[in-house]
Amino acid sequence: MKKLLALLLSLVAAAVVVAIAALYFGAGSTSATSDGVILRLTLSEPLADYSPAPRIPFFGSPRGASLVDLYQTLRGARADPQVQGLAVYIHRAALGLAQAEEVRRLIRGFADGGKHVECYLETAGEGSNGTLAYYLATACPVITLAPAGELNIVGLFVDTAFFRGGLDKLKIEPEFEYAGDYKSAAESFTEFQHSSSAREALSSLLDDLYDRIVSDVAAGRDLTASRIRQLIDAAPYGAAQALELGLVDRLAYPDQFEDTLATAMGDGDRRWIDVADYQPPSRRFGKAKIAIAFAQGEIVRGRGGFDPWSRRMFVGADGFGEVLESLIEDESIAAVVLRVDSPGGSAQASDLLLHQVERLAAVKPVVVSMSSLAASGGYYISSKAHHIVAEATSLTGSIGVIAGRLLTGRFQQELLGISHDSVKRGANADYFAGLEPMNPAQRERFVEAIERTYDTFVGHVAAGRGMEREAVDAVAQGRIWSGQRALEKGLIDEVGGFEEALAAAAAAAGIERENTVLVLYPRAPTLLELLAGEGAPGLVAGWLRQHLAAPISLPYTLEVAPEIGRFSTPF
Repeated sequence: MKKLLALLLSLVAAAVVVAIAALYFGAGSTSATSDGVILRLTLSEPLADYSPAPRIPFFGSPRGASLVDLYQTLRGARADPQVQGLAVYIHRAALGLAQAEEVRRLIRGFADGGKHVECYLETAGEGSNGTLAYYLATACPVITLAPAGELNIVGLFVDTAFFRGGLDKLKIEPEFEYAGDYKSAAESFTEFQHSSSAREALSSLLDDLYDRIVSDVAAGRDLTASRIRQLIDAAPYGAAQALELGLVDRLAYPDQFEDTLATAMGDGDRRWIDVADYQPPSRRFGKAKIAIAFAQGEIVRGRGGFDPWSRRMFVGADGFGEVLESLIEDESIAAVVLRVDSPGGSAQASDLLLHQVERLAAVKPVVVSMSSLAASGGYYISSKAHHIVAEATSLTGSIGVIAGRLLTGRFQQELLGISHDSVKRGANADYFAGLEPMNPAQRERFVEAIERTYDTFVGHVAAGRGMEREAVDAVAQGRIWSGQRALEKGLIDEVGGFEEALAAAAAAAGIERENTVLVLYPRAPTLLELLAGEGAPGLVAGWLRQHLAAPISLPYTLEVAPEIGRFSTPF
């Protein structure tokens, strides 16, 4: 065992030496002699806003594994004179729509900066909807499609499954109450189809997102919006037809694409470097610090973390609260960008986190940057920031409350033959039993609690946004808004992504954006931290316990409807 441990430590030490050597000798940098560099960006896996995993050489932790990494890398490369071009390979568009807007802006920034940019599409959907993949590709001035590829730009489609009929057959009774006419998260259990208000809100949201896609694609392909709508309505297309219609510029295999791109860039010996391996020129000294704190996932009490089995992330009131506490105390941090990607969750946990955000905002500027989904509890914790930035297609709002349960008393008794014989002390001791419906007095107290939470929610938004309560109530009611519409309603301050949020934070702190260094939270442990102390295994296990912890509770009282939440994933 001792020999095995010694061998492991030797391998880790060797990895450290190699990593340090790479830093000194410029691995992945552009300093080697050549006529320039072409960066290769491959989009094939889901892209989280931030992945706080330890970066250990040789242990499968590549750079560029998150959206913020991609942002920092491409922003640095854009200013690097050695980087002359960018080749974007779109294998799978596993992003939310607002994330796709951010990536498109990064790609466009490269092209607008005078660098050569082209996209390669294997296919925009293979027997599936390829609208998002093509939307991403239209950020490139030149699009090449594989000869056997498809262009399935068929638009947006949302289908909601309603379980009420199945629950009735199983004799399971839904018991839900809500505050907000548009708070429809429980309708899949209580109804057989969308209510009129839910359909109205969903249709309006689809209109906003569809209009944005159409306008961006039209601009990217230099066509009119009406022409793009016609082309979408007539889709899908094969590769030859897509080329004929001007939706792509070339048909080629990957090797032919690279040869053509190199020829288009003119003479010279250029190196190809994957974005994950590229190291922008370092500018580490004399910098003011801006922190980006990532609130990713459902909001819960407890530590939160990541569930590797379900792939779900949780923002814990305790765990993320500690992150905010550390930012309050850290005087070296000039400003904070709170990056929110959350459908909501526990009202209690949301309120605890909002209190921490308020404390933080009392000592330094706090700017919220909304990702694909920052609604309900996600908006709750954002409401008192100094400035809120969201993409035009971010989903936000949903200022409302819902709570309830599925009653299983009849299911157990009539279908399973399970009987219950209860004894209680206290008139409402069975309030949370979940077997039988509430009596009228209990339901009245239940509704009062929901309305009280809604009133608190509206009050926080009114105070944070400088609005009258009546004005907030008019745009609340549980209705979800696109970022563009939220700007019109006064729920956010600016449309944009990381760059706009960081610029606002720097301006509020009175520092130059170009004179800042970003510090990301929750902070991943360094290799030395993992190896320090009483032994690496214990520290690694401790890190896993902290970041892979299950939530303590998950009462969905501030939550968006499932069909709306799906817009934060590929469609």
